[in-house]
Amino acid sequence: MNSRARHPYLESRFEHQLEMVRPSRDRVEMSALPAGYALRHFREEDERAYEELFALGWTDKGTLAHTRRYALPAGFVVIEHSASRLLVASCVAFSPESPERHPDDGSLGWLVTDPAHGRRGLATAAAATVTNRLVDEGYARPWLGTEDDRLAALDIYLNLGWRPYLYATDMESRWRAILARLGRAFSLESCVRT
Repeated sequence: MNSRARHPYLESRFEHQLEMVRPSRDRVEMSALPAGYALRHFREEDERAYEELFALGWTDKGTLAHTRRYALPAGFVVIEHSASRLLVASCVAFSPESPERHPDDGSLGWLVTDPAHGRRGLATAAAATVTNRLVDEGYARPWLGTEDDRLAALDIYLNLGWRPYLYATDMESRWRAILARLGRAFSLESCVRT
């Protein structure tokens, strides 16, 4: 039984998931992790600890097999809390698998942080590591899917150079509302269209 605090899970109220793309091939700058944390790659023995961490952010079941199958080599990162030996953050760089809008580009997925270890830059470090892994792989325009209410994650992605992808008619109005909630200005020039 996982007794750790969970993030609130909100069902999407929209037909289409939000997407972001990163058209820049520039690597992002990495900040040092706070003392007591170590960023490393997922290992075989992490399976149970990862499942517990994953459950803090999502209700999806059975995603680990898919994640391990499609993660890029050195693209499945975790952050371990040294004192407790718990996995407290993770993010994954995936190989291309979406033939519709992004047939040749990898993606960033499953960014999660243990709420008890929040506001320490762990999610940013995990997402930056994965962003750099996608850059190193040479993808022209990697992408990610997310939800409107994941404001902390959206703020991280924007700070790392990910841009709103306006692929459906409701995207502009949704991004205007999200950016207002984040205290950011909306501009069509900062978005990518299909």
